[in-house]
Amino acid sequence: MRRNLPSTYGFIKRCMATSSSNSPTSIKVPNANPLKSWESGARMVKNPKIKNEYMEHIRDIHDPSLHLKTIEDELKGTIGRALGKQAQKIVAAWRQMNDEYNKYEALLEDEEKGYDMTSPEVVEIAKKYNFYRKQAHHYRWELIVHRQAVGFTVGNHKYVMEKFPIGEPLYEPPEGDEDNDAMEKENKNKKEPKKFGDQLDWWQTIGRWK
Repeated sequence: MRRNLPSTYGFIKRCMATSSSNSPTSIKVPNANPLKSWESGARMVKNPKIKNEYMEHIRDIHDPSLHLKTIEDELKGTIGRALGKQAQKIVAAWRQMNDEYNKYEALLEDEEKGYDMTSPEVVEIAKKYNFYRKQAHHYRWELIVHRQAVGFTVGNHKYVMEKFPIGEPLYEPPEGDEDNDAMEKENKNKKEPKKFGDQLDWWQTIGRWK
């Protein structure tokens, strides 16, 4: 029994053909919101009354003595690069999914070995594919949150979901009461990311992306 390709497989193949692993994904920064995050951020940088560890970190990177518009442009560039790096995480997970699927497909097409979807060798690859698929889902969710925090409030979810589609998982036979495999345990043990609720949260974490 063969399984059809996941719905995103062709899309991933096209991305692999057009995307370089060394080039960050291009993310457009919004320019139509009445109050843009880089504008409010620039005003916070220039306001000496606002003092905290994270704001001082921003001031170390962006000189508060600069013209307000210059700081805004610098912060806009920083935001764009951060969003691009987050998008690259999704693309990297896609590549890993693609590699595992190629192995999965090759095993099922090997008539001499006669593997099917329940063969241990095939199931092992399916688990790896599904693990990377979960990573892609997680990185995509993070991108949605980050974009929302910097001002993408209209159509953000729809845009990201369409830009980064992720198909169905590969088949894994039920494991009964057995423990999850090592990769699943590692993934679950990872610290849950902070949910960014406002622009200040965004600025307080922007340093970790540099």
